[in-house]
Amino acid sequence: MPRKRKTKKTKVEVQKDDDEELEEELKNNEQQTPKKPPSIRSQLNLLTVPILKQILRYNHQNPFGIKQVLLTRISYLVKNGGYPPCPKCKYGRLKLRKPRKTTETKYYCPGFPSGFGEGDSFIRCNYETDDCTKTNFNFTNPIHSQIRRQLQKLSVSSSLSPKPSQTPPSTSLSIGQEIHGYIVNEIESVPEYRLTAIKLQHKLTGCEHLHIDREHKNNVWSVAFQTTPRDDTGVAHILEHTSLCGSDKFPCRDPFFKMTNRSMATFMNAFTASDWTMYVFSTQNQKDYFNLMSVYLDAVLHPKLDQYDFLQEGWRLEHENVNDSSSPIVLKGVVFNEMKGAFSDSHQLFSRRVQNSLMPASTYRYESGGDPESIPSLTWNGLKEFHAKHYHPSNSRFFTYGTFPLTDTLEYLNDYLINYTKQQKAITSTLLEEPRWKQQKTERIACAPQSFVVDQEKTTTVSISYLLGSIRDVWETFLLGIVGSLLVDSEKSPLYKKLIIPNIGTNYSPDTGFDRSTLNTSFHVGLQDISNGDVDRVLKLINETFAEVARDGFEQSQIDAILHQIELGMKHQDENFGLRIITNLIYSWIHEADPVESLKSTKFLDRFNKEIKKNPKLLQEMVEKYFLNNQHKLIAIMNPDEEYSEKKKRKEMEICQKLISQYENKRDIYEQGLELQKRQSAPQNVDVLPTLAITDIDKNIIQTPIIKTQIGNK
Repeated sequence: MPRKRKTKKTKVEVQKDDDEELEEELKNNEQQTPKKPPSIRSQLNLLTVPILKQILRYNHQNPFGIKQVLLTRISYLVKNGGYPPCPKCKYGRLKLRKPRKTTETKYYCPGFPSGFGEGDSFIRCNYETDDCTKTNFNFTNPIHSQIRRQLQKLSVSSSLSPKPSQTPPSTSLSIGQEIHGYIVNEIESVPEYRLTAIKLQHKLTGCEHLHIDREHKNNVWSVAFQTTPRDDTGVAHILEHTSLCGSDKFPCRDPFFKMTNRSMATFMNAFTASDWTMYVFSTQNQKDYFNLMSVYLDAVLHPKLDQYDFLQEGWRLEHENVNDSSSPIVLKGVVFNEMKGAFSDSHQLFSRRVQNSLMPASTYRYESGGDPESIPSLTWNGLKEFHAKHYHPSNSRFFTYGTFPLTDTLEYLNDYLINYTKQQKAITSTLLEEPRWKQQKTERIACAPQSFVVDQEKTTTVSISYLLGSIRDVWETFLLGIVGSLLVDSEKSPLYKKLIIPNIGTNYSPDTGFDRSTLNTSFHVGLQDISNGDVDRVLKLINETFAEVARDGFEQSQIDAILHQIELGMKHQDENFGLRIITNLIYSWIHEADPVESLKSTKFLDRFNKEIKKNPKLLQEMVEKYFLNNQHKLIAIMNPDEEYSEKKKRKEMEICQKLISQYENKRDIYEQGLELQKRQSAPQNVDVLPTLAITDIDKNIIQTPIIKTQIGNK
């Protein structure tokens, strides 16, 4: 094979090679040397004038001028900060007085425009002060999102446009710091949910506050009170209704409903559980957030609790036809009728009676919603006493979530809370665990016949309920949740195979599965629509299944599926994520458990994987401990009673007649009904409620991308 002949390079070619080598070296150096990020002004210059003006409006700064003026103004404010809002009018910004005489105050508030349109008036303010601290310029979440979208389109990245990451947001707060009457107790990052949890406590009242700092436009606020009942009157439920019938600051009935036309809330509601009551809302608008907070706070801390509102929401005697004094006198009331409906539903009745009977030594033996037979024994004074005892800041849990400034929220809350002193918690607020039984018990429940029955011979419901561990033990609760899901949740679950597939009944009994809604967790399983003769068969199958699982364990594919579901749940963070956090945490938090610990899913998954490797029979031992060797179990059997409804009617009539006999003059009942009707039909002054102005609403709509797909050739 001929050898290649070497050719000598010319001088020009050598110079060209040197130049290429130098150029490549410069490129490598350029790649290694990080570029200096563009200035804030150059980044903001990429935004449109309307967005720049909107940024200034959100900060209550002058939004007028050409683009260069706006850029100069924002850049200065970002670097040097701005004067804070006026504490008097809330909308104006303080200004430095120039020139200043020695007899004049240093700062003053000129006022604020009622809007930014043509013809809008300027509202003057006469506030003056010598003390003023500048505040940081705030890129609020809606504006922040717009900046990020605009910069991402132009491939520019900066501190103003952070890329989405798995890193939780940082906070400027530090442990032990005092801020607006609160002490920062703990700051913890939870990377799996990209959040930072900040636990605070109010110094004067001792109330706890949990803030979840997370980049999310749907901000959440809630307050919960421990409301443990001591009877079946439903006082906590009636108080929840009555507190929303007007307050000192907002004397307008049903502010939730009235605020729907004055707010951009994405959620507004209140809940009464077995041992707590919670008021919660969410919104994406910062002005709306503080409007709703003012309504909620005044509703729970300063409700009117008017006697006629109590009669309307709780219970009352009234003529069937209010305008006819000769018509029969009957029992009425919103909660009274609501609970009559609940107790006529066989599924609800079964669930309530099981809880009452499984925990008979604690507050759970009482019906927090109210038993219709006991509701009429609640008095108006009893309602007010319950509010004074339980709706106190010392007995509350405050929760906030999202990106709205925590300091502003704490300052607003402190203005309410400084009027209170720390109160000794009610005796019922510190619940003790249920004493354990030495042998199982049986409860028989009667219900109304169902309106639709497939088989008249199959109308019985039976279940076994087990009292488990304390919800304060987060690790144990996590394990029991896994065991409960493995037992009943899927078609591969052992109890599903034993009970559902053989078609003994139509479905599981009400509330089947793991329940963590009380201090002691519980597990329920059974069947509905079975024949009365199959009760013992079902109970035997349940016990046999627990014995088999304790001996053989669960299928590995089942365990993997449950763990995968938990991991998917960590990734499924929708628009209501903040609401889901508080509705899950409140059950343990209200009982003094660490609310942040329950969020650490990755920590518990890692621990579970380590524990199961160390002890492959971990779950089997849980089944043996809590089901095979647990004597605190309740067998509940429910059958329809043909006379159930008639018996309830007779009982209601007896109660009604007894109450009527306490009136010296029955005419008082008639006149009371007319007065209530008059008040109900009276126009409400909704102008006392806060509202949003057009300028408070972001005109830039957040676009939701639409992805078009094609299946096959169509």
